[in-house]
Amino acid sequence: MKSYDLDTKEGMANAIAWTEKALTCLNDGGRWVIPRSLTIVTAYPSRKAVQIKDGVVPDPSIRRVIREMGWEIEVLN
Repeated sequence: MKSYDLDTKEGMANAIAWTEKALTCLNDGGRWVIPRSLTIVTAYPSRKAVQIKDGVVPDPSIRRVIREMGWEIEVLN
């Protein structure tokens, strides 16, 4: 089983790979809704950027992984 522990090199690498795959399969303006927090991530893969609208429970791990990917983040609230 893969580790997704962001505090380890392997876990962060796995999280980056998973998230990058998820975001790059979206068209510009496509949305990913994270069920555990109801956070909405609007992706712009052509320019490696996202807009994040926090849901009911802010989830800093989302931003942490996207920053490590080297993508630009705009927070909407």
